[in-house]
Amino acid sequence: MNTRVRFAPSPTGYLHIGSARTALFNYLFARHTGGKFLLRIEDTDLARSTSESTRSILEGLQWLGFAPDEEIVYQSNNAPKHREIALKLLNEGKAYRDFTPKAERGDGDVKAAIVERAREQKDMRDNPFRDLSKEESDAKAGAGEPFAIRLKVAANGKTSFEDAVYGLNERDYSETEDLVLLRSDGHPLYNLAVVCDDIEMQITHVIRGQDHLTNTHKQVLIYEALGEQPPIFGHLPLILAPNKGKLSKRKHGEVVSMTTYRDAGFLAAAFRNFLVLLGWSAGEEKEIYTFDELIKKFSLDHIHKNNAVFNFDANDPRHWTDDKAIWMNAEYVRTMPIADLLPFVKAELKSAKLWRD
Repeated sequence: MNTRVRFAPSPTGYLHIGSARTALFNYLFARHTGGKFLLRIEDTDLARSTSESTRSILEGLQWLGFAPDEEIVYQSNNAPKHREIALKLLNEGKAYRDFTPKAERGDGDVKAAIVERAREQKDMRDNPFRDLSKEESDAKAGAGEPFAIRLKVAANGKTSFEDAVYGLNERDYSETEDLVLLRSDGHPLYNLAVVCDDIEMQITHVIRGQDHLTNTHKQVLIYEALGEQPPIFGHLPLILAPNKGKLSKRKHGEVVSMTTYRDAGFLAAAFRNFLVLLGWSAGEEKEIYTFDELIKKFSLDHIHKNNAVFNFDANDPRHWTDDKAIWMNAEYVRTMPIADLLPFVKAELKSAKLWRD
């Protein structure tokens, strides 16, 4: 099996430190196994996705040195294919039209989450349109009644997958509602789009944050409905703020942005080295690694199960970011050959208007 992994950010802001680490782990795994590292921009959230964010993400990846091995995929371009697959599942009887009025249906990502929580104590299979005959369903659709398409999830059974980091994960079907695949406006939802694109891109390993574990169970159901073998999943521990809360763009600002470190004069090699140690270790008393060493030593079974903490103090300029990142950058600067260091020094002096060619 030729390894094919993908990094799939949403262009709704700059490249977050957690996303950068996900890209790094995917890149190292691809290089370690002689596989390919692919990039997919998941730009289907039309209200929030921006070209500026896409550019910022690409710049952050370029600075870190993660060039994709194939042409970048933009998920929005694949929407017609996603719709075709939803209709295929409908025609096969594995999905059904839900004619529930939109205000009640919850076919948007946020609305669906609210509806799912509200229905946690109820029968998940109580949708009145679930067992409508094909003739009745076709007639209502032919009359112009708007509908979403939902996956028909069995009442009994469980989804199961062996996670490369966390081991066996199981979830009863009864804990998952009939997933919305397609909104009434024809917009494919996240879980369908991701599965379709991963199949088309021939992704063998999905390496992403632990916060996607619930989505994985839903996506396994879609793989099963399509008769496709799911990839190997590996979920990464989260990177937390000093208070052990979520490290977020909204709360913590530019300290979690990759371009902040590029513009502050950090060496990309040093920051890559810092990033990899947020949730992974080679099992030895060593912290400074060349990129080639990281590629040689990296493996999924050395990823930690516990969350990492990114330590900084927004109120203290001396500790505006993690002290270890500053120390590691200093170590790289101190040991770098002068000839290699000179271009970085020159760039810093130019930015401070202290250098003239």
